[in-house]
Amino acid sequence: MELLTCTPGYIASALIIPLVVATCYEVFSRYLFGNPTIWAYEFGYLLMGFHFLLGGALTLKKQSHIRIDIFYNKMKKRTKSIVDLILYFFLIIPCLSVLSLRLLEHTQNSFLSGETTGQSAWNPLIWPMHFIIFISFFILFLQVVVECLKAIISIKENKEKI
Repeated sequence: MELLTCTPGYIASALIIPLVVATCYEVFSRYLFGNPTIWAYEFGYLLMGFHFLLGGALTLKKQSHIRIDIFYNKMKKRTKSIVDLILYFFLIIPCLSVLSLRLLEHTQNSFLSGETTGQSAWNPLIWPMHFIIFISFFILFLQVVVECLKAIISIKENKEKI
């Protein structure tokens, strides 16, 4: 599972390079040569979307998502694991399951219809973006399953003595 959650993070990090190159090219092309591109704006926001979405599973793995810690930090490790398991199992997994399935359907519909972005003169097909969104949420779903397993192990290891 280490490879599964790190690879999207590395891909997200690597996407910064073409994003910076495209943005710099657009600025030079527009202001130095007076010849703006038809693709750089759309390419930039698509890459930013990929970058943002692919970081979700890695952020969860590293426990870097924002929490309201008023009560959580005062709990024992076993209680934290129980709270995590309940929230993951009854809230996050059902939501991500439905969302992933709907995103897959939406991707298939975009592919079959030949849908385009409609945002610029470049106007590329949108299904690759929809597919990346689906994959990103599915990877996040898999990471939540891993977090559930970690919580179950933690609950078993930290049984409080009565």
